[in-house]
Amino acid sequence: MKKILAVLVLLFAISTNAQAEFSRYFFSGDGKLSLKAEGKGMDKVSPRLIAILDYLQDQLGGGKAKIEIQSGYRSPEYNESLRQKGKLAGKASLHIDGMAVDFVMLGIPAKKIWEYVRGLNCCGIGYYHGDGVHLDTGPARFWDEKTTKVFTDISLHNKQIYVTTEYDIYQPGETLQFRLARITEVPFGMESEVALLKNKKEWKKVKVEGDKGCITIKNREGAKAFFVKLPTEVTSSNEKLGLKISFCSKPAPEMPETATSNTFIIASPQ
Repeated sequence: MKKILAVLVLLFAISTNAQAEFSRYFFSGDGKLSLKAEGKGMDKVSPRLIAILDYLQDQLGGGKAKIEIQSGYRSPEYNESLRQKGKLAGKASLHIDGMAVDFVMLGIPAKKIWEYVRGLNCCGIGYYHGDGVHLDTGPARFWDEKTTKVFTDISLHNKQIYVTTEYDIYQPGETLQFRLARITEVPFGMESEVALLKNKKEWKKVKVEGDKGCITIKNREGAKAFFVKLPTEVTSSNEKLGLKISFCSKPAPEMPETATSNTFIIASPQ
């Protein structure tokens, strides 16, 4: 995995603190992601997203079908300018969090990619009946131009706030880093005690390192890095873990009381 990550760092100048010899993601390719040209905004996308792109290139394109990036990371200002022009850009777009990419895989129909990713039940995948698709590392869901909700108020008041961990696979006792995404309104408060879930049921309580009580989040930057210590127990591969955070202050009553993360596991080093 260190070799794979080294290739990704070389290509995209993405810094990651790999701590194990095995893959840290549920979906990852051979580490030889091939792009037609340097993609716009690819220097700020998440390593998990790159791993999934690499996986799709291997599975659908035999590792040879080059990927052309149409849109990667977007600044909040640029994303808003697209919205003002009536483009398909959500207010809480995961492009802003570096967790989304629009791309074309040369020689592979967009609909085929859309259908394949839907079957993985891993990500967000959008298809607009053109050459490309939207892929993100948010909750598993799918849509097209008829079912998209980007022009609705679905994300106002942090109604779609999401918790994402740095990796999918951790070692016993390792420190886990998580962040909050799809933020549309600040400030708000997060409890420093976090519930660790096992198969969607509360398993243990863990504390956010360095913080106590209600943590005030004043901006997007302040929501990018929180740390908790994982238990030393190894979980089986069919025991999916997750985080559930609680909010102690909200900017509007519509904001949910809690938010949950992607699933992950604790595994023994290989």
